[in-house]
Amino acid sequence: MQDKFLQLLGLAQRAGAVTSGTMACLRALHKGKVKLLIVAVDTELKVAAEYRQVAEKNSIPLVTISSQAELGNAIGKSRRAAVVIADPNFGRRLWELSLNNGGGPSCPK
Repeated sequence: MQDKFLQLLGLAQRAGAVTSGTMACLRALHKGKVKLLIVAVDTELKVAAEYRQVAEKNSIPLVTISSQAELGNAIGKSRRAAVVIADPNFGRRLWELSLNNGGGPSCPK
């Protein structure tokens, strides 16, 4: 999953389809404007649980990624606990890539 997934995530960032930062992500999730949520495995458990809860409540697909550093690096920023994808096409393709490579709906508990 990693190479293609991370490359597409970087492309989505450059296209303006990615929102990052805890408060911005939670705001977007609560507004229902999110097509995919990506959470780093090493995110603090309380924060990860909050993301998972909001995603489940709003039926938003959720994918985990190996680390905050890798997630931030993929979008050209510092460490990120999570990012959300607003664009349906990027969201669908990233979801498909995660499923094809053993990813999918999971989040640290």
